[in-house]
Amino acid sequence: MRLPNLLDMGIAQVNPRDAEFIYYEADGHPNHLVGVYFFETSQHPAAEFTQAQAVEWVTARLGHNRMFTHRVQRTPLGLGHPYWVPDSDLDVRDHVRVTKIAEPGWAPFQKPLSELLTSHMDLSRPPWEMHFFTGIEGLDALPGRLTAVVLKSHHSGADGIAIRMLGEAIFSNTLRPRGFEREVPLMKGRLFARSVLEFPGRLFQFAKSIPRNRAAVRAVDEAKAAGKWAEGLHESSGIRFNGKVSGSALVEPITLSGAEVRYVKNAVPGATVNDVLLAVVGCALARYLTEKGEEHQASLFSMVPRSMRKQEEWESANQLVSLSVDMHTKVKDPLERLALIAESARSEKTRTSHIEVRRMSTAVETLPPLIMRLLAYSRRLYDYNLDRPRYQHTMVSNIPLSVEGLTLNGAPGVAVLANQAPVHGDGLRHFLVAARGGGLTLNVIVDVTMMPDLSHYLELLRASFEELKEAANSRALQSDTVEIAS
Repeated sequence: MRLPNLLDMGIAQVNPRDAEFIYYEADGHPNHLVGVYFFETSQHPAAEFTQAQAVEWVTARLGHNRMFTHRVQRTPLGLGHPYWVPDSDLDVRDHVRVTKIAEPGWAPFQKPLSELLTSHMDLSRPPWEMHFFTGIEGLDALPGRLTAVVLKSHHSGADGIAIRMLGEAIFSNTLRPRGFEREVPLMKGRLFARSVLEFPGRLFQFAKSIPRNRAAVRAVDEAKAAGKWAEGLHESSGIRFNGKVSGSALVEPITLSGAEVRYVKNAVPGATVNDVLLAVVGCALARYLTEKGEEHQASLFSMVPRSMRKQEEWESANQLVSLSVDMHTKVKDPLERLALIAESARSEKTRTSHIEVRRMSTAVETLPPLIMRLLAYSRRLYDYNLDRPRYQHTMVSNIPLSVEGLTLNGAPGVAVLANQAPVHGDGLRHFLVAARGGGLTLNVIVDVTMMPDLSHYLELLRASFEELKEAANSRALQSDTVEIAS
């Protein structure tokens, strides 16, 4: 029987990797990304939009991404994965807001940003929002008058790399209005018919994939036993940030010198910028817990997303795997700790690059939607008791966002922040992005009940970085002394 030709109608099925973020959307698990782009408007008043101007500006760029014009349509009875379908009722005014910030400093902007970060998205309409905050002044790292554009999008439509490319497209001089898309007649009936017809084939493919997936598991175990990589998953007790979140968050960035970060990196052969970030975070987090009388008895681990775009040719919008990196927080010497972190990170990259591990990661594409939904439901029943064993304690991500070359009605981009809401089990998150002029911006997002004193934690992060710099200086002086003596 010939299936209805949905592609000709602008309809595409959500990839299983992306559908996971739809199934797992729940209280305590918002699955969206928030990018914040700052533009310097002191000499460009035209970039301080009114509501009508913002709607007009956004409307002229809707064609840059399907996410702007399509909504998620679930299939009847959930027999198939959802579809992206054109939204004939799209009203841009429902997705765009302009807010004037009347007081100087970070706090007046932090409050609405935190609310946007923690509020769920309406998946019955295209999963995006754009908020323009005008008149921002008095930020320490960003002098002058600013407009902040907050792009909020659901993770089912894009990962961090895709958001970077989308930002480069919309904050440019390239206009791309929405194309004509006719309304799909009898859409729900067509989707139901297609899901019913495809259901037996999905079950057959799932059954067929079981031996292959089992073989991949055996091959992974053999590779691990042969010492191809050091096992990165180690169970340990949870910390305060691994409980249930309250739904209220704090967000605040600090700026690090890119030259100083690279100086520390170069002090340890083989280390990366992200390894330096892990060393900074691990030390600060361990000290914070000790100060609270909650010293962790074992080393702390971080979840680190890794893009697989250069490794695989997946068709999903999300092309990520998760590394579990030991931050070696029980090692006192800063550079020794950095060297061990670099070794652990390399081992995790080796593991996730192994062909059989990559095959295992594709197993999700063979799971029937009903099983994926059942797995999502089971996670909602998890109690997040801190006595339960954990594999990771926080999240550290290096996202290659940049504002170089981005403009808003002539106003140059001066900074960008990456954000993702705290979720149950992961209430403290760190995102590093490039700042203008070679600097680096570390954005910290935390559930407010887990860490009401975020400003103190930021000071611990700065102190941790200073210790790394001092250790790098000492090593350089020792090297110079040895060279002179020889």
